[in-house]
Amino acid sequence: MSLPNEFDFGLLKVGNGATPEVFTTVCGIIDVAVNESVDTTSRRVRDCATPNKPGVTKVKVNGTSWTITASGLTNASEETNLRALLGKLNNYKVEAYDDDGTDAGDLLGTWSGGAVLTAKNINVNRDSDSAIELTLEGDGALAWAAA
Repeated sequence: MSLPNEFDFGLLKVGNGATPEVFTTVCGIIDVAVNESVDTTSRRVRDCATPNKPGVTKVKVNGTSWTITASGLTNASEETNLRALLGKLNNYKVEAYDDDGTDAGDLLGTWSGGAVLTAKNINVNRDSDSAIELTLEGDGALAWAAA
């Protein structure tokens, strides 16, 4: 039997812009979604030999885009740093891990690229856990490196 090698958890890391760049984990983020998409235009094309027959759809790829949505627990210690990142282009990494029973986990691979933090939503809830959600809009290509 062959089972998938699943991603169990991800860490969102932000670069400091130095050379060499140092990446720091955004503490409190526990769920990360990496979304890649292709922007397309579609049109109908008729066969010249059978012009009365309905056309078929042809799809043209115009470009690619990606976003990262990260969520977790609020962390007052991160608020100043996250506010400074809002609306600015920075380098980010998402490290994907397997929960192998160790404290660190087993690194399976890393997505990385430049992005703008476009949204920071905080929900402070008295009767349950407070939560944060971050949205990063990719600027350029998103790289993937298997571990």
